[in-house]
Amino acid sequence: MKKALFIVVSIAVLSIAITTVSCRRHIAPDYKGSVRAGHPRLFVTKEDIPNIKSTAQTSAHDIYLQTKESIDKLLNEPISFPNPTAVNGTENGWIISRVSQVAMLYLITGEKKYLDYTKKFLQKITEYYRLRIDHNLNADWYVFPQINTLCAYDWIYDDLTKDEREKIGKPLYRVMMDIAWHGDGLRPKRIRENTGGYDTGFYGTDALPWYIAITFYNDGIDDARCEEMFQKGLQLNMKMAQFRSEIIGKNGGGLTGCVGYSLGACPIADFNFIRSHRSATGTDISQKLDYVLGYLDFIDWNRLSGNREFGMGDSYHYDCLLPERDINYHLREIATIYGSSANIQRLLGLFNKKNYTERLPFMPFLQKYPQGTQTATPSGKGAVYFEGTGEVIMRSGTGENDTYALFVSGGKTSYHKHFDNNHFTIYKKGYRTLDTGTRPEPGWHLSHYYARTVAHNCVTIRMPNEKMPEYWGGGASTENKFEPIPNDGGQNSVLGSVLKEKRITDDYVYLASDATKSYNSQKASLVVREFIYFYPDLFVVFDRVTATDKNYPKTWLIHTINEPVMKGNREFSETSDGGKMICRTLFPANATLTKIGGSGKDFWSDGRNWPLPKLTPQDYGYNMNLPPANHPQLGHWRIEVSPKTASDKDLFMHVIQVGDKNLSHLPDTETFETATQIGIKFTYLGKHRTLTFDKTKSYGCRIQ
Repeated sequence: MKKALFIVVSIAVLSIAITTVSCRRHIAPDYKGSVRAGHPRLFVTKEDIPNIKSTAQTSAHDIYLQTKESIDKLLNEPISFPNPTAVNGTENGWIISRVSQVAMLYLITGEKKYLDYTKKFLQKITEYYRLRIDHNLNADWYVFPQINTLCAYDWIYDDLTKDEREKIGKPLYRVMMDIAWHGDGLRPKRIRENTGGYDTGFYGTDALPWYIAITFYNDGIDDARCEEMFQKGLQLNMKMAQFRSEIIGKNGGGLTGCVGYSLGACPIADFNFIRSHRSATGTDISQKLDYVLGYLDFIDWNRLSGNREFGMGDSYHYDCLLPERDINYHLREIATIYGSSANIQRLLGLFNKKNYTERLPFMPFLQKYPQGTQTATPSGKGAVYFEGTGEVIMRSGTGENDTYALFVSGGKTSYHKHFDNNHFTIYKKGYRTLDTGTRPEPGWHLSHYYARTVAHNCVTIRMPNEKMPEYWGGGASTENKFEPIPNDGGQNSVLGSVLKEKRITDDYVYLASDATKSYNSQKASLVVREFIYFYPDLFVVFDRVTATDKNYPKTWLIHTINEPVMKGNREFSETSDGGKMICRTLFPANATLTKIGGSGKDFWSDGRNWPLPKLTPQDYGYNMNLPPANHPQLGHWRIEVSPKTASDKDLFMHVIQVGDKNLSHLPDTETFETATQIGIKFTYLGKHRTLTFDKTKSYGCRIQ
């Protein structure tokens, strides 16, 4: 009777309210659930085991054989965790996660050797985690190894004696409780502990209590606390779902424009919540959380040729590849939970690499395997605005010879975002204009250059003695302990821009973005960029910039990989990766173009260079796969455009064309200006164009 009542209540409370204005899905904050009585109940139930066994002999048979061969070797090896007191516990995460593979093999085969090894493994893991806690160290940056550990215990629970549950279960519960983050003020944070909450990736210790509660619920160890943790964990996951649904919105999207996160580890929290809620309560909430389907368009539009990505936000700018293996995992999860489709099959054809070490290595036995195909074609030419992450993505098509562009405006989240409002990236056979720098952890390069406006294709206004806001990070062990934040003349807020107008036609895309509120109000009263993309390869960029003092210098920035080649004093080109970009300055009429870059000035800001640090074993990011300092995609050159004459108001106008390395010239351009209008005339692909900007307004362009 209790279970039936729960199902009726949960359906009523979880019903979706869809508003015609925002298309948001509202999940009631007072929803309560109840955990099923028996084990297993974390990701797997008794009813699932026959299907798991069948999957192991059919669609996942190769994975089953590989897993069995690997684990059978493991059974003959001692259980150990190298360097157990390292600053970062993530290095042993994969070793720990394998306990779930051993327990999964026990579910599939019933062989006692896997049960016995799981018992020993769990005890060793408990000892290892206790050692790290005693040394005030994190268990791991990610919660996944702990989830794998809890799954293993849950899956073998029914085959443990009462004494074994006491001997293995109680210490495991206590150490997991000590690892988990239960809220601010309850204990100090540990070294390199990730307590990111529901409005971030939600894959740190803040997510752990939910899984502890399901595992030990009503097992007699700490029943009242487990009930409390389950309800609080449920509410936290619901808040995560509500937050993400609002960020993703009706056009799709992700949690951040930095796709290494939004298409990397972040979506796993969505899938894990759906799966663990079903297994724990018997209720499927996947349709209530179908915002995750919005990841599909986000994957599609962020994909450049060769599965590269734009490099927005905290991207490493190394191979510049999308997280292919994680995307493959997410596609499989969506196909399993919601059913396959032609679009999923197309994307699986493009992202067909799988993780050798899945974050949850048992998951292949719970997933479906739809066939990937590249025969279906995507939407091709066009543009889309992802409002939550604040980016407009445009493209002439999806082939290796097509042009792709990203424009940054708006956004609802600052998660891994830079001071980059009104920035644009253009890709054609490589990065014609780009987001520069990288993220050594730690290193002053990250916080003092890479995240700053000066590292992006934006406008700076330099007010003397302006105190710029901090960004995460700090100095490496080989650097000075303190470095003042440079005054790059940039933005002091990562949010604050507004996309005022968007026009998408068959010939062009017009954008108008007001980034004024991203700058210090004491120095800027207007910073608006109008960005026009004429398919397939031509761009016009028009900026209206008003400073509160005419003596605050204004600078228009554009970054390139290789050194720009000047043609006269108002035009330059750059060639790299088989592609070329030509840019011409049309306004200010008295502009000065300055070339900055090369060795010793490639990451220049506020009168000095901010190079990549030399990391040592003392630095927590020592083993990161960082690019070398001369790596092309870090961007080593820029052109700065400044007016010769000081004025409170300045207008910048540039025309840019991209192509292959044989691109020889821009279209001829004719400019005009009156008291109320300013504009440009040119002929492109046989069409005569006139762009007229209204000087009496903050934005507005007539395109003929």
